[in-house]
Amino acid sequence: MILKLYDAVEQHGSGAGYVEALTKSLTRQDMELLSEQGQKARVTCWSKGFVLVLARKVADLSRTVENDDELRIGIERLVVSVDGLFTKLPKGLSIDLSDLIMDVFNRATEILSQEGGKAGVPATILGKVIFDAARTR
Repeated sequence: MILKLYDAVEQHGSGAGYVEALTKSLTRQDMELLSEQGQKARVTCWSKGFVLVLARKVADLSRTVENDDELRIGIERLVVSVDGLFTKLPKGLSIDLSDLIMDVFNRATEILSQEGGKAGVPATILGKVIFDAARTR
């Protein structure tokens, strides 16, 4: 469900049609799940979701970009988008980015390994981007 929301935001941005795009991306079952779980959501659950979504997207970027500058820019955009998406979740939950750097790195590395890719996740790029994002909040 979180990946659906992220993909809708990526596709339509935050301009006109933003809310409509988000609404259309979710099924009735997704909305019921969000409503049901949102009331009893715990920060640890949403933090885990943040790690899983960010790691999946970082692994995808690591596999497809051509150079470190492209990867850094892609990860910066990704962190800002995902962080912005998570601020709109139930109860205004706040995710502590700096506490999750190693979890994101480890999970992204694991994803790449499981999928047999030769790409790697540069820890320095990921760490700097997340640290900078956390500092500018």
